Amino acid sequence: MFGSLVSDLQARLTREIWAKPKEDDPFFRRPLVVAAQIFWVVVRDLLTGQANLRAMSLVYTTLLAIVPVLALMFAILKAFGIDDQIETLMLEFLAPMGAQGVEITEKTIAFVQQVNISVLGSVGLVFLIYTLISLIQKIQAAFNSVWQVTSDGSLAKQMAAYVSVGLLGPLVLFLAIGVIATTASSFLMDTVGAFGPIRVAIEEASKLVPFIMTMSAFAFLYLVVPNTRVKLSAALVGGAITGLMWVATGWAFATFVGTSALYAAIYSAFVSVVLFMIWLYAAWLIVLVGCSVTYYFQNRAHLSPESGLMRLTLDQVKRICLVLLTVIHRSFHTGDTSWTSARLSRRLGIPPQTVELIADPLRRAGLVAWAGADKRLVPTKPADMTQVKEVLAIIAIDDHRGAADDTTLGSDVSVDTLLQSLTDAESSVLKEATIADLISKDTAAS
Repeated sequence: MFGSLVSDLQARLTREIWAKPKEDDPFFRRPLVVAAQIFWVVVRDLLTGQANLRAMSLVYTTLLAIVPVLALMFAILKAFGIDDQIETLMLEFLAPMGAQGVEITEKTIAFVQQVNISVLGSVGLVFLIYTLISLIQKIQAAFNSVWQVTSDGSLAKQMAAYVSVGLLGPLVLFLAIGVIATTASSFLMDTVGAFGPIRVAIEEASKLVPFIMTMSAFAFLYLVVPNTRVKLSAALVGGAITGLMWVATGWAFATFVGTSALYAAIYSAFVSVVLFMIWLYAAWLIVLVGCSVTYYFQNRAHLSPESGLMRLTLDQVKRICLVLLTVIHRSFHTGDTSWTSARLSRRLGIPPQTVELIADPLRRAGLVAWAGADKRLVPTKPADMTQVKEVLAIIAIDDHRGAADDTTLGSDVSVDTLLQSLTDAESSVLKEATIADLISKDTAAS
């Protein structure tokens, strides 16, 4: 009885959330439905366990890199006279841990201050920089996995991500906090804040600054780190959701630490380390969930309850590949603007990441290439020399990658004869058809 009620409730929720919008729906229903769909697919991803594995991997990497990274940041920020902000930032980050957070911060900062980069030599400095880059690479790999990006991008783009996230990011964050604090205390409070009610309003509004800066920092990560084009609107939405989750989880964790003596009784002197690892895991999981929200919000038109984003069948991939080659060859011959992944996404009705995944086997086969900084897809083989059966064979090979060998599977003569007849019929229909033939037929029809 209870199982039937749960099944009925789930079926009703599925119909309500994933039903096609109607013209007479109220204006506020569409945003609510999109939010519910994103929540649905994010929870689905969490239940599969991939985000948990990536979060645990990042915890391990962070533990190895935390001291070298902080030492390098301390040396850089010291040149700007704001090295004391590192301790403040760590205290804020570990605030949910209570007294254990203060203890870990004091010991870590004391150890970092003993690391003198000037006497490490070239080998030591290279090790510090390598550790920082390794951490950022791990973060970028996790973000690329969420975005289903297979390529690491150019070396220039990777270096830009390393510099912006590893060096400029913390520096800009600390400088921004200092400027905001100075402005609020000197200008606003001494001039506009001279009036009592306005002064109270400014003081209350200033309490929101840390939350806004936190959301902005997450939005910056989601905008810069993934090796794909992320829209500013999606990054801002992901940053805002992550910031809210960060505050809520921090409050819940602080409540847990303050009310539970179980860990202290079990782990004794190691309780600080255990709580630190748990909080690191929670923090990275929040960041990855926010990255998923950014990804799904940007591709909200292609959401699917079963697979996150819509999944293409093999026949659909064949069709999309032929359409893709036809449109880029047509533009190449007519001198029109070449196609970016975003433009192809709108033309083909699939997400940009799916365009890149579909184009990847064609690129490896030498039929297309990505050109320019904005990654425009251009043909690398003449249309009259690109046979349709060659394209379909490339797709079949890519689909069979990692599959079982046909000779190891059960067979039957009658079934094999029928399937061979279908293959022969397809070859007979295709003959020597090329992409140029498809373009000429399209031109004649128009």
